[in-house]
Amino acid sequence: MIRIFARRPLVFVALSMCLGVYIMVKCLESGTIGLYLGIMLFFTLLTSASYILRAFNFELNRLSSVLNFLSLNRVIWLFCLILYVVGGLFAFNKINNYSLNFDNVEGYITGTVDSLDEYYSNDIIYLKDVTVKTNNFEYNLKGKTELIFSREDETVLNDVIAGNKITFVGTIVNIAPIVNNELNYYDIKDNIRYSVDYVSNLNIVSDGNIGKDDTVRNKILNSLLNEMPSSIAYLSFSILFGDSSYLSDYTNDAFKISGVAHIVAVSGMNVVIIVSLLLFIMKFMKRHKLLKFLIITLVLVGYCYLCDFTPSVVRATIMALVVLLARFLGKQGDILSSLGLACIIICLIWPLSIFDVGFLLSFASVIGIVFFCGGMTNFLHNKCKLPNFLSSSIAVTVSAQIGIYPIMASYFNSFSLYSIPANIVIVPIFSLAYVLLFATVVITYILPFMSFLLVVPAIVMSFVNWFPTIFVDLPFANLYVFGLGAFSILYYIGIIFMSSFIFVQNKIKIPISVVLIISMITFFIVDLLPRKFTHDNAKVLNTYSSAIILTTADDGKYLVGVGSTYDTNSVVETLQSSRIYELDGILLFNNSVDGYKQRTNVEAINEVCKVNQIYVSDDLSPAFNTMKDINILEIPATDVIEINGGTVYPIYYQDELIVVIFDLKEKDYAFIPNINLNQSYYVKSVLSQDTFIYCYDNKDYEYFGNYTTIS
Repeated sequence: MIRIFARRPLVFVALSMCLGVYIMVKCLESGTIGLYLGIMLFFTLLTSASYILRAFNFELNRLSSVLNFLSLNRVIWLFCLILYVVGGLFAFNKINNYSLNFDNVEGYITGTVDSLDEYYSNDIIYLKDVTVKTNNFEYNLKGKTELIFSREDETVLNDVIAGNKITFVGTIVNIAPIVNNELNYYDIKDNIRYSVDYVSNLNIVSDGNIGKDDTVRNKILNSLLNEMPSSIAYLSFSILFGDSSYLSDYTNDAFKISGVAHIVAVSGMNVVIIVSLLLFIMKFMKRHKLLKFLIITLVLVGYCYLCDFTPSVVRATIMALVVLLARFLGKQGDILSSLGLACIIICLIWPLSIFDVGFLLSFASVIGIVFFCGGMTNFLHNKCKLPNFLSSSIAVTVSAQIGIYPIMASYFNSFSLYSIPANIVIVPIFSLAYVLLFATVVITYILPFMSFLLVVPAIVMSFVNWFPTIFVDLPFANLYVFGLGAFSILYYIGIIFMSSFIFVQNKIKIPISVVLIISMITFFIVDLLPRKFTHDNAKVLNTYSSAIILTTADDGKYLVGVGSTYDTNSVVETLQSSRIYELDGILLFNNSVDGYKQRTNVEAINEVCKVNQIYVSDDLSPAFNTMKDINILEIPATDVIEINGGTVYPIYYQDELIVVIFDLKEKDYAFIPNINLNQSYYVKSVLSQDTFIYCYDNKDYEYFGNYTTIS
């Protein structure tokens, strides 16, 4: 049979293992493993048939040829089957072991603060070494436990820091590995196994170890902060260890918009720089190749440990070591085979990695570079007469963007228009800064009295920190794009076909490639068209129903902001992903929230999605009266409001607006900012039993237990 693609056994085996993991997870999400077993049976029968035909030397013409082709060769196909089974079993074991039979237990809880985080209107404490005491027993919890507070709660949260030991009374709830038929990946990844319904009596225990952390990373961070401005120190720390949590929102946004966010995600570039630096230092060891390889291995493994073994750095490390070993043995390394081996090793250690966006971006960018970088560099250098370094920089950036585009579109709905010029400038400067930073950090960690050397990388790092910010305010800096969904598979099939990986004559490849490109462009254009809604529906955004997108059967589109501090970025992303470019109206009637703060939210939304009308309560109207180009209407005390698809009934109780009811063709919705018990009795008297109720305060749902409610 004609060979039409470059055969890479490890790539096929790795893909089989990923398929096993993916199918098993999807089967567990749906509650059955039938699909996983069916595919395994199909692979087994196909493999067995191939071996039987070969063993008995059957020559069934085309059937035998097809089986020979599908098997690649029988050993490879057998390994594909084995790794498919292993991947599925490892995924099943990981998810099954995450489920614990310790749920809904109230007791006296003690734990050590591991970290703190914020999520919309909540503050979160992550605890480790948690102990639960009840009247009957004492139990030590595995993994981490999350303790969630609303910012409206009066707590001692501001006094809590990492390392504190705290005690409180609460109810332990087990976090399920699959929630709403979807893998709860990031809780599993972070080993967060329990959540606590906080009750009372939170106290900080001063045991003499509060806030102390003598890890290598914290020593390095403290050293950087002592010698650099804080913003530069945090950026340097993020670049070293891939931890962007220390960066400000503005810095993070600037790096994303300019398309250089990859420099704060430790990956192949960092590993290549480290290996190159080590090889340069060890030039004198010409006859000690094995010793050089062992030293580089130890350094890279230690670096992976400091970076918490994130998939990107593990992938880069494995690939680098495979290429180096081949080089030291006098063999020619193969990037795709190294990539396949890295994927297999990572999935053996952590099979659920294929659901990690960092893992996907890391591998997809390398695939894009392998497929297109060489040919693109030659074209730019030979045909366009660009300098070699410029051709290479452009080719690497564009190739990586081609590889990661579907993932960026699906997870982040964004595309950086200025990534090519930004990377051409920043990558060489970053490489210099990283070499200086890595070398001086190692020296100053061993010899602390030489910490003044950190001033040198700080100077170069200042440029790395400043340069991405110049792109933030440029027009079309960050284009919004839609996820491809299942079409992503066709996208990657297309780029594989167009690459040198496929051995097809240009007279066949070029026409098919043109058809694929035209189809892709057509799909993008169609996907950008505004969406028309033909049914009533409400979608809750953020915690405590602080914003709801309401669409009607007559294509009415409304944003109901009953809450206080909804995240405008999340609202805008939802509007754009839903292809809503114009809102018929926004309703705001939570008087406990500052009106000018709500106006700021509306103005941010109006910049990207035209708002025709704003309905506000009379207490909020002064904040909106001076707005231009938007019709401002007060919510009346007696009259109804006619909207596209139905009517709106405001309900007042003792001159206070307590609920707004949307009476639509298909459904009725009631929106309640917050109420007391007496007001709830009145609301029940005016609501029908089939009304869908949305409350700002989750506690208000307790008033409507017999009603159709959605939280």
